[in-house]
Amino acid sequence: MSAVPAIERTPEYEKFMSDLKKFHDQKGTVLQTEPVLGGKRLDLLKIYKTVIEAGGYEKVTLNRGWKQVGDPFNFPITCTNSAYSIKSFYTKYLLGWEEEHYWKRPWNPPQELLINYQKAASPAPAQQPREVNRQTGTAFTQPNRPSQQQNYQPLPTLQQQPGFYPPAIFMDQEFRTRILLSLQSSLPNEVDWAFNTLIKFSFASENFCLDFIPTLIDLLLDFTVDFFQTHVETNTPDLFCSKSKQEAYERVLQVFHILRNFSFLEMNIRRLALHDRLRFMLMRGIALPPSSQFGELSRHCLDILENIAPQVSLVSRDDPYFTTMTQLLFSNDRAFIIGSIRALTRVAVTETNERVLAFADPEVVKRMAQFLIVDDEELEAATLEYLYQYSSLRGNFSTELVKCFPGNLIGLLTGFLSYKSSLAPPSDSAIGTLHGIPAAQMIRIETGNEQPSIPDLTNYSNLDEPYRCLGWLKDQLLSGSEQDIIVLKDIFHDYQKLFGSEKPLGMKEFYTVLKIAFPQPAAVEESVANCPTPLETVLQNVRYSPTRRRDGPICHWQGCNESFDSTIELHKHIIQQHIHDADKCQWMQCTRDFNGKAIQHMRTHFAGKIKKQTNNKLKTFTVTKIPIDDSEVSGIPLTSALLLRNLARYKQHHELYLPYESELTLLAIQRPKVAKYILTVLGDLQVN
Repeated sequence: MSAVPAIERTPEYEKFMSDLKKFHDQKGTVLQTEPVLGGKRLDLLKIYKTVIEAGGYEKVTLNRGWKQVGDPFNFPITCTNSAYSIKSFYTKYLLGWEEEHYWKRPWNPPQELLINYQKAASPAPAQQPREVNRQTGTAFTQPNRPSQQQNYQPLPTLQQQPGFYPPAIFMDQEFRTRILLSLQSSLPNEVDWAFNTLIKFSFASENFCLDFIPTLIDLLLDFTVDFFQTHVETNTPDLFCSKSKQEAYERVLQVFHILRNFSFLEMNIRRLALHDRLRFMLMRGIALPPSSQFGELSRHCLDILENIAPQVSLVSRDDPYFTTMTQLLFSNDRAFIIGSIRALTRVAVTETNERVLAFADPEVVKRMAQFLIVDDEELEAATLEYLYQYSSLRGNFSTELVKCFPGNLIGLLTGFLSYKSSLAPPSDSAIGTLHGIPAAQMIRIETGNEQPSIPDLTNYSNLDEPYRCLGWLKDQLLSGSEQDIIVLKDIFHDYQKLFGSEKPLGMKEFYTVLKIAFPQPAAVEESVANCPTPLETVLQNVRYSPTRRRDGPICHWQGCNESFDSTIELHKHIIQQHIHDADKCQWMQCTRDFNGKAIQHMRTHFAGKIKKQTNNKLKTFTVTKIPIDDSEVSGIPLTSALLLRNLARYKQHHELYLPYESELTLLAIQRPKVAKYILTVLGDLQVN
């Protein structure tokens, strides 16, 4: 009997899980139907409903509400990182479902979720020739095949290499006992068998939990003690490396290779992170000087430290993990720098670490600012992720970042919004890079007979924001003279009434789109920004279009085709304009005499439900001078937009945005996939 509480399997739950399983099968991804966290089976339907009721994945993440999503499960107090785990499970198993079935947007699974994707960071162990008396004499010996050591490739699979048949490895009590006895044996053959098996198994397994063999970590670390004491702590260079030393180093690499592979599985991160002895050994390995001959060991240690970061709890800023990763930022090794940035970024995800990380170290901020202006896409992307994560914390990091950056950071981030990933080689000189953007990004690419224009706004109701709002405004309004005025509240309420159930823009974002379509005088903009009741602002130089489409009924009295917002307004119009002095009906094709009963007769024309009328005259609105990039946004542009949004929350930063306000406004039209973030920034700038 399982000690894990069961899930209530209602018909709704069964149907949801069946549909979700088919969804993942179609996408080529794996679904774990009942993940376990804190000794409890997770009800994916309950989690999905909770997130959707809270506004969806993005809103829950923005509001830091993942802990509240897990509250109904009543996790034990020992489960300190439930928020991160719940978010991870949702990202893997439910985010795609939300995108396609709730938001009606296509979802392409990331590469790491696909079934045939292999962990590129977990290569197969290097196969060294061994003496005859050290050959593994077990049933797990693999057939001879060409060495892959030179190319450092991942362990091949059956599909990748025809004719290769890796032996099956089954985890049961007998297997566990065999592994433990072999590791504790003094027989070289048994020890070799255990290590070879664990290396293959740790790489291929996707569901092995270290809790199944609780003493495995300590048994593996026992093989590293002598090597660390003899060679690492003394750090004496050995120009003539002995055979025994080389074999000892190979064994240590195998130990950390196995632990590194296991660290890629979420279920093992917590046990590895809380293992004090392992943490101590990792710190010793990562602290080796750059000139050390044990560079591969340091990289294994860095990989493990990066993977366990989400489960690391920092007691203070003097915590060895934090100080070690921070020191690596100032090294000259690119791999160490990027690895430490990613590790520090993942540490900041844990809510319990916020009180330690919320206040910035000026030297670290200056160092991160240097990375932003290096022509290295991977380094820039990792740095932006770091800055976004730390600027989301409650502290002084955002203000320190803006203060320490050598120049206007907003200008650099605005330029990054147009960044496109490129494999072009880095520039050889500083002149080849403009504001930290590689020169390759500034090259104009000729695509033949292109006619850049914004989408056809005729059927604006089917477009995403802000184009839906722009199309609606162009349909409702026309440019007018100085005498033409409209109260902002009236037009905004019409927009909200029409799209209220379809995630319309807020007032600030709505006004931003409106002033793009119909520029307003400075006095109007100042009123919207500073007036305590901005909706009462009177717009100038704009009037209602006489041919505007409405969702309400249309008057079908002969010679009149006016539309109205409601049936009540239509009835008032008929009484006041048509039947007041009329003797007979002229509604559509009717010609009956009223005989003093005009109102009673007109009621016969409204007995049924009024059908929505549409104007068949199509209108088009195109702008031929604005190039549009409708591609998906990720990486540097997306993270830059999120960072701009975080920095705009502080009023003291608003003056830095002013030189780039018009450029941001244009980018909201040029890159629709990032428009919602830009509009949020522009909306915040209106509130001074």
